[in-house]
Amino acid sequence: MSFSSDAWRVSASLGALSLALLSAPAFAADELTATPEGDSAIQEVVVRGIRGGLDRALSTKRRADSVVDAISVEDIGQFPDVNIAESVQRISGVQINRTRGEGRTVNIRGLPSNFTQATFNGRVLPNALSNADTASSRTFDFTILPSEFVRTLSVYKSPTADLEDGGLAGSVDVVTAKPFDTAKRIATFSVQGERESNSGLWAPRVSGFFSQQSDDGRFGASLGVSYTRRRPETHTAGAFYTVTTEGAGIPAGGTGGDDLNANGVIEPTLQVRIPQQIYVYNYEEDNKRISLSSAFQYRVNDALTLSLEGFYSKLDVVAITNENLQIFGNANTVLSASTQTIGGIQTATRFRVADLDNRGGGRYEDRSGFIRSLVGGAKYEANGWVANFEVAYALSRQHRDNLNIATIANGQAEYSVAPGDDVGSIIYLNGYDQARLNPSSFRVASLNGEFNRDSSDEVKDAKFDVAKAFDWHGVSGIRFGAHYVDRAIYQDNERLTVTAAQLSNLVGGLPAGTLPGSFSAASFMKLRRAGSGSFLGSYDGAATFPKEWLASDTRAFVANYSDAQLISAGSLTNDASGITDVREKTLAGYVRADLDFGRLTGNVGVRVVRTEQTTVGVSPNLNGITVLPDAGGITRVPAAEPIAVDREYTDVLPSLNLKFDATDRLLFRLSASKTLTRPNLGETSPTTTANASSRAITQNNPVLDPFRSNNLDATAEWYFARDALLGTSLFYKDIESLIRRETTSQNYTVTYEYANGTTQQASVPFTVSRLVNGTGVTVKGAEVYYQQAFSFLPAPYDGLGTVINYTFIDNSDPTQLTGASRHNYNFTGYYEKGPFAARLSYSWRSGFLSAVGTGTALSTYARPFGTLDGSVTYKVRDNFSVVVEAVNILDTDERTFYEGGLPATYIDAGRRLFVGLRYAL
Repeated sequence: MSFSSDAWRVSASLGALSLALLSAPAFAADELTATPEGDSAIQEVVVRGIRGGLDRALSTKRRADSVVDAISVEDIGQFPDVNIAESVQRISGVQINRTRGEGRTVNIRGLPSNFTQATFNGRVLPNALSNADTASSRTFDFTILPSEFVRTLSVYKSPTADLEDGGLAGSVDVVTAKPFDTAKRIATFSVQGERESNSGLWAPRVSGFFSQQSDDGRFGASLGVSYTRRRPETHTAGAFYTVTTEGAGIPAGGTGGDDLNANGVIEPTLQVRIPQQIYVYNYEEDNKRISLSSAFQYRVNDALTLSLEGFYSKLDVVAITNENLQIFGNANTVLSASTQTIGGIQTATRFRVADLDNRGGGRYEDRSGFIRSLVGGAKYEANGWVANFEVAYALSRQHRDNLNIATIANGQAEYSVAPGDDVGSIIYLNGYDQARLNPSSFRVASLNGEFNRDSSDEVKDAKFDVAKAFDWHGVSGIRFGAHYVDRAIYQDNERLTVTAAQLSNLVGGLPAGTLPGSFSAASFMKLRRAGSGSFLGSYDGAATFPKEWLASDTRAFVANYSDAQLISAGSLTNDASGITDVREKTLAGYVRADLDFGRLTGNVGVRVVRTEQTTVGVSPNLNGITVLPDAGGITRVPAAEPIAVDREYTDVLPSLNLKFDATDRLLFRLSASKTLTRPNLGETSPTTTANASSRAITQNNPVLDPFRSNNLDATAEWYFARDALLGTSLFYKDIESLIRRETTSQNYTVTYEYANGTTQQASVPFTVSRLVNGTGVTVKGAEVYYQQAFSFLPAPYDGLGTVINYTFIDNSDPTQLTGASRHNYNFTGYYEKGPFAARLSYSWRSGFLSAVGTGTALSTYARPFGTLDGSVTYKVRDNFSVVVEAVNILDTDERTFYEGGLPATYIDAGRRLFVGLRYAL
């Protein structure tokens, strides 16, 4: 769904309202008491709820000594969104990435999410809780932290020397409530029911937070508990393409010897891009998370305060990917085809085969993991000195199975598509439209997938910070400190394969492809359709595709056997070429001077960081590649010999931030800095993966250098009235080097191992891509933002307010830099009066590059995306409120397309509705 007429109406009405009110008498001088530096008059007004949070965020931004935006709440448990990332996207220059409809990672100013340093109370949290589609990453997952625990969230767009390094684009710090930072006693409780529109299922969200100080104020304790369950259903349609050569004769490639462009002639040198695999998925998930956050503070005396903080989050996920794969690339007979040139290669836009390989899988993911963190600290304040010391230990682990029983049926089918389509059409011919819904049409191919796969991410750190305030020739204070971090990640590569014959032996020794008794074909295959509404219900085009299909019930099958039985029935491998084992140690030291020359203030400093990295792995034996065509095309790469790589590098990161208060209401900022982001730890592991279907080999690189950037920021901020701001920011980033993929074409001998025990070898041309440090890119842009509470209006309209921002981003290499939407904007309108409060927010970003193509593979681009969210709160009593919230009200889908316009993916995650009660004491 594109930027729909509904979205235009919402945005236009919010914009018109804001512009109309902007011209109202809100600019009058008597609306603001002049307060040169402290906003003291504003601070005396205690405002809660939506407006109160915006007021505090505005005050934080105004007083900040660098370019900072914030989200702040006075009442714990009243964060403006159920998901933290959903709130962050409303800050100018910030975009988010979603997984199954939920905001998960953050982009700042058009740079990829791994360029954003996200911290939890100033520290990096480990996170091994990934699904099978997610590679090891430094990227913070914002779904792990309940919004009910959050007190403040700050987005730093320009760094200071004392800020944690690693955020080339910027940093996001999530701060939870501490006993001494709040009232003497706080107790909040909320309970909500969440409904997912695609599944039609409800799930609970329950949270509570309690904080108490002793009567003498010397001891404080807080505890937060949250239980969240999600039962979403995501509908996806997509296509993968591969380039093959007529007459190549590659085993299991199917189309190798066919007339791929259907011109009646086999042309041995002709390359044709064909639809290798067309798929529709119905992804069902049951996600349960329990989180606990605690903090204890003790004032030993007036100078010394001790603290102990803990965080724990446990995640259990059961997910079923109901697959309907149409593998045209495995067909042996092409009946007809139409092509057009895309990316310099003839590409099939209509492709009809006589023997489609149609697979109905029920991939069953069962994973469980946790994150736990413990931090001890001491703060000393005396004689103008402030010293902080902290030590922390954090660990995340996960155990994951991802098994699938692949079933195969064959029939005649056609795939047709045109550049510009959102979804291609699949038409079943010659009676196969009925046969594909008959369980007896399918035969068992194999049970395969990740099995007993373990991963871990461990972080140990220690840091101290010292600050001294004084007045000496324009220097108002000095800060210095150091931070040591030791981080190690590990993930094994265990995979189980049970062939059809082995499965038959497991269930009773019947002929391969059959199952006995209660596991007969009729009960083994289940009809899959949308839980509520229709499959891909947000799509309103003319394409034809399956709305229901048969898929295997893998979960029910494996529940009948122990792990030992499954392993003994088949083969369990742990190919070393796919194991990730990386350790990184960093030691950073900084010094920062705070400046005060009257109206000109700021800071200048330098951070020096030393990085030591150790990677352990193997070099691959690429001439020993094996493929199991009947087991989902599993491709294995054996090891040649072990390798270990140790490396070190040092970075000097200077920063300068200046703020000039031209008047009591108008201020300007100028910032200059150097920042870095280290490669994802998984990318520095010497792992090699191969995919025989797409004929691609992917290699990581243990000697990758970090991304480094030189940055300039300039802002103008006009605080023209109480609760009001009109501002603009200009930014420029010169990224010295990007990590790119270097591609070559190479032939390797591949052994195909079939379920019937036969093998066949062939020389296969692969596109080999390897991560390397390549040329850099420059990113520049501008932000414009406006915020105002319209308290000057006559009642009842004095409860209205708005926040509007727009960001323009330009980068010098749009074919390489992912995530950089050129245009981004947010409209928020709210009304808060008496017991009633309502908010409506629309966030939109233009299309962007989502994945860089390598070799003959085409790059992938995301289409424009906008989402409308809202909330309504009614305070029944002083401490008791009814809350209704909605996410993605317009049911907007996410769409990507290949270079040249062919559709890549269409994702319908549906709407989310929350209804509940909130109590605060």
